[in-house]
Amino acid sequence: MTEEQSQPRVIKRPESWQPRDEKRYAAWLHELDAWTEYWDIYHPESHGHFYFGDGAQEPGLLTKFLPREQRPPAFTAWTQMALSVGDRDSFSCEIAIPEVSSAIMEVDALVGRLFEKYFGNACDPVVQDDYLEAMFRCAVDSLPPASERDSRIADNDWRKATAGRHMIDNDLMWFAWALHLEAAHLLAGRDQDHGRRALQLAGVATGCSANFAWRGNRRTRSEYHRDEGTVELLRQRGISWASDFDACAEEIHALFRIREWGHE
Repeated sequence: MTEEQSQPRVIKRPESWQPRDEKRYAAWLHELDAWTEYWDIYHPESHGHFYFGDGAQEPGLLTKFLPREQRPPAFTAWTQMALSVGDRDSFSCEIAIPEVSSAIMEVDALVGRLFEKYFGNACDPVVQDDYLEAMFRCAVDSLPPASERDSRIADNDWRKATAGRHMIDNDLMWFAWALHLEAAHLLAGRDQDHGRRALQLAGVATGCSANFAWRGNRRTRSEYHRDEGTVELLRQRGISWASDFDACAEEIHALFRIREWGHE
């Protein structure tokens, strides 16, 4: 670790920060999507660099480790690790390939900048609760509509079905986000962004569970139901996981096994 890395950054909450601010939650998700899925509308100059490319000269960073037209070795290694038919060493080897590791860390840097912009210090307990609330609201589709974006998407565009909402409704996307966070953690270790990655991983674990329980599109733990008891249970577990990256990763692996097999 360099001397610069050993010095903690002083990160304040954004000046406009208010807890339980659904407009800020929507803005966070909107900007993430603006650089990725909707790059052609909001950042055409990027040519899909933070997504799967532009189908021409820009291949896109996500092609290195997430599935679309093919399943990259890094993705296969993660699924095998999660299903307990592979191990962490195999996953580590795949993400250590220079072009893969650089893609992972460049995406991580973008996500880190946006997280700081909309939430602030991930080690602040109030921010932790706030972020988990944001991901819960995303998961259960209770954020304000993305009306402006929806108006810019043609009816025959495959993105039209979800363009008007700030949510993740493709169940595999939750696990893709977990893969990226686990990979960045393995590559960077407990650096100055560790707290943010741990909190975001906790957001995946709780958001995925809430999405599956509320939307019913995949199987999740039997104790999760569409009720206030589950809201409180996920909040408590999320706060605990935010300070234990490894335990949170194991939970997500268990959720993936339940998704695949119906049990752990």
